[in-house]
Amino acid sequence: MKIKREEIEKLIEEYKLTRCFECGKCTASCPMAEFFGSIEFGQSPRGIIEKALLNSDLVTGDAIWYCLTCEVCTKGCPSGVNFRDFMEALRKLAIEKGHDRYGARCRRCGGYFLPTITQKELIKKLDRDSDSLEFLFFCPVCRRRTFSQRVRK
Repeated sequence: MKIKREEIEKLIEEYKLTRCFECGKCTASCPMAEFFGSIEFGQSPRGIIEKALLNSDLVTGDAIWYCLTCEVCTKGCPSGVNFRDFMEALRKLAIEKGHDRYGARCRRCGGYFLPTITQKELIKKLDRDSDSLEFLFFCPVCRRRTFSQRVRK
């Protein structure tokens, strides 16, 4: 299902993307490049904001799924752009409209909880023999339930 431009415009207004004056503090402080090794401009906070404001399609590619939603960019923005919440809302909208191929779903409850791009990178970084590796396939609620069930045994 296609996302209407009005839906994106509503998010742009709600999360104050039009206040961005392209200072670059969001991208300079973003830990994505360190986490993933490198990122392209189109995956950076500034790149995503530019795409949103220029009417580009944001949901069919993988760019919106790289954000770690750590809130570093939002806290450092001198213009008050709420990028983290914009990304969360945009991903939610994408999933609702069926553009969820980059969204990992919990093996227990089936709900979205993490971008598959982040999940794959975490798996690469963790020890393959680690018992905690399986927890990367559960949402936080199911992770707690599964862990507490194991502790009770």
